[in-house]
Amino acid sequence: MKYFLPLLFTLMTLASCTSENITIDPTQSKVHYDLALELAQYSLYQNSLEEFDLAIKFDPSNINAYRKKGLVQFGLKQYGDAEKLFKKAISLDPKNVQAHINLGMVKYTTGDKINAKKLWEKSIDLKKDDNDSKAINNLANLYKEEKNYTKAIEYYRLASSSDPKNSMYMNNLADTLRVNGKLKEAVEVLKSSLKLNSSGMGTHYNLGMVYKDLKLNKKALDSFKKSLEVNESLFEAYYQIAQIHLIMKNQDAALKSIDKAIEFAPTNLTYQELREKIRNFQKDP
Repeated sequence: MKYFLPLLFTLMTLASCTSENITIDPTQSKVHYDLALELAQYSLYQNSLEEFDLAIKFDPSNINAYRKKGLVQFGLKQYGDAEKLFKKAISLDPKNVQAHINLGMVKYTTGDKINAKKLWEKSIDLKKDDNDSKAINNLANLYKEEKNYTKAIEYYRLASSSDPKNSMYMNNLADTLRVNGKLKEAVEVLKSSLKLNSSGMGTHYNLGMVYKDLKLNKKALDSFKKSLEVNESLFEAYYQIAQIHLIMKNQDAALKSIDKAIEFAPTNLTYQELREKIRNFQKDP
C-alpha cells in the first residue's frame, strides 16, 4: 500500500486532463490504462472505469482497454455495458480469443447458453494450436449441465491436457466420469490430481464420493476425513461420513457426524431427516 499511494498520486497528476480536445496519443492511453488496472486492483471501480474511458479516448483502437473495462463492468453485474465492450473489442480484432471468452461469460450469466457455447467453441477454433484451457473448461461445464457427459468428458480431458498442472480441471473430469458411471477411471484421475496437490480439499472429497459409489466404505471414510483435515467446515463431508457409518451400522458415529453437519447448516432439511432416521434406528435396531 505504501508504494501504491505515491504511484496513484503521480499517475493522477499525469492523468489530470479533461476529455475535451483530446488528440490520439497511444502513450497517454497507456498511462490511463495502467492507472485503470491499478485502481481496479484496489476495488476503486468507478475511478477505474473513468480511467479506462480516457484510455479509449486517447486511443480508440486500444482493444485491451475495452476488454478490461468490460471485465470490471461484468464484475459489477453491469452485463449490458460489458457485452457492448466485448463486442467492440471483437469488432476491432475478430480473432481476439479472450474477448470471445469474455462475451461468452456474459451470455452464460444472462441465461443465453446457446450463444455462450458458440462463442466458447469459436474461441477454441481461433487458437487450435494453443487452446485456452479456461474456454475449454467453460464449454465442458456447459455440456455437463446439459447432461451431455460424453462431450463434457471430451472437453475436460482437453482442458487438462492444455493445462496439466490445473487440479481443478482434473477434479471436474473425475466428477463427470463418476456421474457417468466410469468410477475406476475417476479414481485414477483423482489420484493424479493429488500428486499435483496433496492438500486438495475438493480432490479428497471427490475421491470419497467415488469410493462411496464403489461401496469401498473404509476408503471413502478415509478420503472424507482427509478433506476435513484441510477444511473442518466442509459440512457436506460430515453428512457423507454419517451416511457411511449408518450403512456400516455404526449408529453412534453416524449421529455424531450428522450432528456436526447440522452444527454448520442448522436449517438443512436433508441433514435433519438423516438425523431422525439415525435416531429411529437407535430406538429400534
